[in-house]
Amino acid sequence: MGSLRPTWSQMARIPLLGFLLFPLLAGCRHEAEEVAPEEWARVVEVGEPAVGALMRTLVGQLTGALEEGGVVHAMDFCATEAVPLTRMVQADLEGNLSLKRTSFRYRNPDNAPDRAEEEALRYFEEAVRAGGAPSSYVQRASDDEYRYYQPLFVGDLCLQCHGDPEMMEPGVMETLQDRYPGDLATGYRAGDFRGVVRLAIPADLVRGEE
Repeated sequence: MGSLRPTWSQMARIPLLGFLLFPLLAGCRHEAEEVAPEEWARVVEVGEPAVGALMRTLVGQLTGALEEGGVVHAMDFCATEAVPLTRMVQADLEGNLSLKRTSFRYRNPDNAPDRAEEEALRYFEEAVRAGGAPSSYVQRASDDEYRYYQPLFVGDLCLQCHGDPEMMEPGVMETLQDRYPGDLATGYRAGDFRGVVRLAIPADLVRGEE
């Protein structure tokens, strides 16, 4: 599978405000022992286009919100519309697939990771510390479910609401304090690992079972 690494100048033109950066892809993959090669390939085949559809939708909508009303307006839009948009994209996917964005340092409590997602987040954190930027992670979460993950990284524009609080506009901090009093998602620097997009896939779709 090929790799794609956007330049920072390209990334800076995308107002992603949180989880919504396109993943930095780098040709590296982790082989979980319980995932057979053919199962891995099938999970990636299903996962890549599904995650891509979600990211295109979210990025496009947030770009419009930012252009329409600036950072605070885009934050309001993200707070109210990101989850419904995710559900809309999910409803268009065949096979009872489930999409989610998650992070250890989440902003919306609904995005807190479960135990399997914590494992994936730790995998990416360890890989990044070791100097890699893995393109994906495949996991057999249970006998009934596989999961596909893509990492998200922080770009320059994300720092407007995820960077140093002392450097943010007053309106941004007021919005965060109002909407997310337990926010964990500030203090990032450009290039930091932010979290993942996760796609849950029923096992029968991966194994070809009837």
